Amino acid sequence: MNELEERLRAAFDARAQTFETRPDAWARMRERRPWRRLAGRTLVAAVPVTLLAALVTALVTGLVPVWLGGGRDGDAASDADAVHERLMQDRTAAGEEVTVDNPTEDRPLRLWFATAKAGYRELCFVVEGADLDPYGGCSPITDEVITEGWFVGSTLRDGAETAMDWGVALPGVGGVTGVAADGEKFSGTVLRPEGAPYRLWTVTYPARHAMAKIELVDDQGRALGEESRERLTGQQLGTAAGAPVDLPAGVTARPYRQGRDTEVTWSRHGAHLASAPVKALARNAVIPGMEENVITGIARADVARVTITFPGGASNDFVTRPDPWGLGVALFAGENPVGAWREGSEVVAFDAGGAELWRQTDKEGAVADAIPAAGEVMTLPGGLRTWFSDAVGPGRTTICLSGDSSPGGGVRCQGGATKNSPHPLKAVTYLPAPGSTTYIGVAGESWESVRAVLSDGRRLDAAFLRGKGTPARIWHVTVPNGDAVLVGFTVRTKDGRVDRYPETNPSCGRKAVGTEAGRQSLAAGVTVLVAEPSCLAFFEHGEPSPSLPGPLPGERLSDLLTAERPVRWSYGATAWYGYGPAGTARVELRTSNGLTVTMDAVPDQWDQGVTLFAAPIPKGAQFAAGMSITGYDAAGTKLWQDGPMTQDKPS
Repeated sequence: MNELEERLRAAFDARAQTFETRPDAWARMRERRPWRRLAGRTLVAAVPVTLLAALVTALVTGLVPVWLGGGRDGDAASDADAVHERLMQDRTAAGEEVTVDNPTEDRPLRLWFATAKAGYRELCFVVEGADLDPYGGCSPITDEVITEGWFVGSTLRDGAETAMDWGVALPGVGGVTGVAADGEKFSGTVLRPEGAPYRLWTVTYPARHAMAKIELVDDQGRALGEESRERLTGQQLGTAAGAPVDLPAGVTARPYRQGRDTEVTWSRHGAHLASAPVKALARNAVIPGMEENVITGIARADVARVTITFPGGASNDFVTRPDPWGLGVALFAGENPVGAWREGSEVVAFDAGGAELWRQTDKEGAVADAIPAAGEVMTLPGGLRTWFSDAVGPGRTTICLSGDSSPGGGVRCQGGATKNSPHPLKAVTYLPAPGSTTYIGVAGESWESVRAVLSDGRRLDAAFLRGKGTPARIWHVTVPNGDAVLVGFTVRTKDGRVDRYPETNPSCGRKAVGTEAGRQSLAAGVTVLVAEPSCLAFFEHGEPSPSLPGPLPGERLSDLLTAERPVRWSYGATAWYGYGPAGTARVELRTSNGLTVTMDAVPDQWDQGVTLFAAPIPKGAQFAAGMSITGYDAAGTKLWQDGPMTQDKPS
C-alpha cells in the first residue's frame, strides 16, 4: 500500500474524530486536511470506572487513543463572590478580570485567565442569572491551539430576545464579526485584559439570528479566516429526539439519534460538555461523566438518587429526574467538588425509598487493569509509564501511556501495527515552568536513531527502550517547552537511509497572513509562501487555506519527497494544490469518481528543489478511494505516480 492510500484510509477511519488502528493515521489525516482541534475542550468526556467496559469495547473496535480522567476543577454556589473564591483556591490569576454585560440575563458575566495548579492556563468565568444560582468554572487552554479564536460560551437560551457568544482569541486578533445563518453580520468586541496571555471576544445579536460562524481579522484588519459555530462549540450531533431540559449548574440535556442509537448530550452556556449512549445502561445502572467543572449523567429509570464519593471523603448527592422524552432513563447534573475523576471514587445508586440498587468502586489501578499490559510496564523519566497491550486482539497491539499532566490527561493509547510509529503519543509537563513535552513511539527493528527536530534547528536524540516480553522497542525524547517548537522527526535506518516525518502546522497560513514578501502566485487564485516554523502556507484569493509541511531547518522541500511519496497535496474551499519533484511540468489528478484535472507545474522561486501546482476543484469531485496523481515532464513522459488508491479495511 502506498502513502497516498494510507493517507486516504486514515481520513476514512478518522471521520468520527478518533484514531484508526494505524499508528500514524491521525497525523496523516491532519496533513491532508487539517482538523481544527478545539482548544480548551476535550473531545472525549471523562470516563470513570463505570465505563471501563465501554473502554475495552472501544479498543476492540479501534477507536483509539483513549482519554481518561479529563475532569475540571470548578464549583457553583449561591453567591457569585463565593463561586469566584472557590474557583481560585488552587489557581493563580493571569491578568486582570473583566466584566461584560450579559444581555440575556441582565446580569454581569465575569471572565479572567488563570494558571491551574498543574501549570497550564485556563479561562475562568462566573455566570449570574435572573432565576438561577450563580455558577462558574475554568476551561483549560491546551498547548495545541491551531486557530486564532475559539468559542467558550453563549448566553443563548429558549425565550431570550438577545444573546451573546463569547470566547478566546490569540494575541494579534484585532476584530471579530458574527455571521448568522441568513448571512446577516454583527460586529463584535475584542477585549485585551491587562497582563493576560490571550484576548477575549464577544458578539451580541438578536436571538432569532443565532450565530453560524465568526470571522476574525488581525490588528491591521487583515482577514484571518472564519470558524463555524458548530465546530467552535465542539458539537457533532445527530437528529434531535426531544426538547432541551434545564438541569442544575446551568446544564442543559437533550437526546439525539445517531443512526439507530440514541444518546443524551449535555451542554452549558451553549458549549458541548459530554454525551452518553442510552444503551450503555444495559451494563451499568449509572453512567456519570465529568467535564467543564460539572458532573452529569444518566441512570436507570428506577434510580432516584446518585451519590459519588471521592478519595479523601468529598462527595456529592444528585437527585435524578425522569427524562421527558420517553427514553426510560433518569437525568442528573450538579457541581463538581474535586475536579478530575480520581482512582478510588465510588458511585452508588438508590431507589426512591433509599434502598441501595447498585454500587461501583473505582479501585486504584482500575484504568490500567482495563488495558492489560503485554509484557513489562516501562517507567520513563518524570514518572511516565508506557506499555503495550493486546486488548484489541491478536495483531492489533496498542501502545499506551499514563502520567500526562496536561488538561484531560490520564491514560492514552494508540493502536495499530507495532512495526514503527514516527508520529508518537505525547505527555506534557508544565512545572517547573515552562515545562517539557515527552514523545513516545514504537521503533522499527531497522531503526538506528530517532531525532526530534526543533524550529531553531536543534536536533535532540531519542533513547530506545525494550521492556521484558514486549513486542517491540519504544523510543522516547523530551523536548523543553518554549519559543522553539517541534517541527518533525528524522529516522535513520541501519542501511543509512534517513526518513523525515514533519509535523503539520495547520495554523501557519493564518500566522503568515501579514507576510506578503516571498509569496509565489499559482493558478486558481492560489498563492504560497515558505513560512515559519517549517511550513508551506497556502492562500486562496488572499484567505488562509490548509497548509502543507515545509522544509526542516537547514533542509529543502525536496528532502520531504521520496520515491514512495513523490507528492504532497491538500485542498481548500475552491482549489487543489501541492508540490512535487523538480522537473515535473504537468500534474494530472484523477478523482475517485472519474473526473480528471490537468494543471501546469512551475518551479518554486525559493530554490527549494520542487515544482508547485494548483487548479480549481471540479464540481462534484470526490477525494476518496480510486483517485490517483501523476506527474509528467515537459515532453509528456511520466515521471511519477501516487495511487490509484483502494479503500481497504485497517490491518
